[in-house]
Amino acid sequence: MEIKTTKRDILGKKVKSLRQKGIVPVHVFGHNIPSASLQTEMSALEKLLKMAGTTKMVDLIVNNENKGRKVLVKEVQRNYLTGKPIHVDFYEVSMKEKIKVQVPIIFTGDCPAVRGKKGILMENLRSIDIECLPGKIPEKIDIDVCVLTELGNAIHVSDLKLGEDITVLTGAGEVIVKVAAERVEEVEKLP
Repeated sequence: MEIKTTKRDILGKKVKSLRQKGIVPVHVFGHNIPSASLQTEMSALEKLLKMAGTTKMVDLIVNNENKGRKVLVKEVQRNYLTGKPIHVDFYEVSMKEKIKVQVPIIFTGDCPAVRGKKGILMENLRSIDIECLPGKIPEKIDIDVCVLTELGNAIHVSDLKLGEDITVLTGAGEVIVKVAAERVEEVEKLP
């Protein structure tokens, strides 16, 4: 994945004029590099954000450089009415140094304890903090809830197997998902 950008001279409140032309201001900063103010086309940026999320490496090309810079999407500011991006920060990484990132959790499968209407599935975490080399960042962490067969069953962070190259920073004892009993309130009968 790549995104083409050009250097940006328009700064501050004047960037509104760029957005009206379908251009989004972006900023790149990171590992031992000077930060730079850039701009890119809205349509290309929207496609990239859908595909890359915050965990996929992107080649950021500035002013038709031959070689792209390896970056991650760090932050996206959106228009609160339209949802369109109005500013994006990219973080340039060194492929030889570990970085800390947050990886989303995706729950898969059918939970037997919920299917039998015995309990409800309580999702306590939506992402996990990890540290690894940029080339080893998982796009997502799939958690199969089929193993949760009874009330009280839980999957903890310590149950994850992500590989030797990935260090999990979220506490090992934290519950990712568990099956809890449904709360039933008794209704008083009127005489």
